[in-house]
Amino acid sequence: MTNVGDGERAPASAQRDSSVAALLRDAQELLRDENFEGALDLYQAAAALDPQRVELEGYVDLLRSRLVKIYRERIGSGRQVPKLLVPLDRTTRINLPADAGFVLSLIDGRTCFDELLSLSGMGPFEALRIFASLLDARIVGVAA
Repeated sequence: MTNVGDGERAPASAQRDSSVAALLRDAQELLRDENFEGALDLYQAAAALDPQRVELEGYVDLLRSRLVKIYRERIGSGRQVPKLLVPLDRTTRINLPADAGFVLSLIDGRTCFDELLSLSGMGPFEALRIFASLLDARIVGVAA
């Protein structure tokens, strides 16, 4: 005897598996292009769709570790002091995510990156990702 619920679950499961497979294919393509941030986003989406696949969390962790290294290289010495390149009154016109705005508010021109990481209360990955994006956007710079 077939349970009515079983027929409904199978297509949903197949659709989820298909979506996860598509995300993983796209993530692999991004990895080949060395787009680690894009690949991370796709692995996280795949892990959220299929939390039973613990290996996906392993890939997420590996990519986050790789990105921390890349972000640290972009920032340079953690003892460097970031400075605003955009006047403070213009930073309010930049459409920044709340966490980036918070990190930006910590930059005083006297406190080094390592101290700012501690002050932010964020994990190293999140804070370094924000610092790297602020540097890339030329909102923040470091003295040469």
